[in-house]
Amino acid sequence: MAIHELGEIRYEFKPGVENLVAGAIIGLLMIGGGGFLTFLAIQGAIESGGDLPFWVDRGWCWGAVGLMTLIGCGLILGGFFLIRWIRSIRTLHVCVGENGFSVTEKKTTQVFAWPEIASVQETHLYERPPVIKGAAKYLIPKIKSQSYIVKRRDQFEFGFNGNTIKGHLALAEMIKLETNARNVPWNVVEEHA
Repeated sequence: MAIHELGEIRYEFKPGVENLVAGAIIGLLMIGGGGFLTFLAIQGAIESGGDLPFWVDRGWCWGAVGLMTLIGCGLILGGFFLIRWIRSIRTLHVCVGENGFSVTEKKTTQVFAWPEIASVQETHLYERPPVIKGAAKYLIPKIKSQSYIVKRRDQFEFGFNGNTIKGHLALAEMIKLETNARNVPWNVVEEHA
């Protein structure tokens, strides 16, 4: 099915600008923090003239230099890949028409005609906010997030959640309405973290 066969476009969905901006800021902070940690580790090794013990409880040692460098490089890589992912979903665009929906990413468009959808998996993930540690985290109830994977008959899949599509629950409802009318399997998976 071609995109012009979707019929009249009823709704359009894109990633939320707030998620894109927050992801870019977090990625830049990770890169900056990783660079700072790496700088501190290298500066500590240089100031000591390279004459460091392998491991001590306090002060600079090769173990501390290596660990800080490893954490710093990990943060830099993590920030780089987060920004790269944010740039890739920035172009995500979903159009819902009367005969199906289309997913445009970068310069590629995939069309999901309603009769071509083979199954949908809805995942409910229950988790506590990662900010709170220790026994206090059990005082806060788990938060439920929902994600979806729509699979066509040719096995091509499109997954979305609240991080990639603003209004993802409304999109899921539209897909559910059309798939229920065609008796398409809709599987719900419960996960607890």
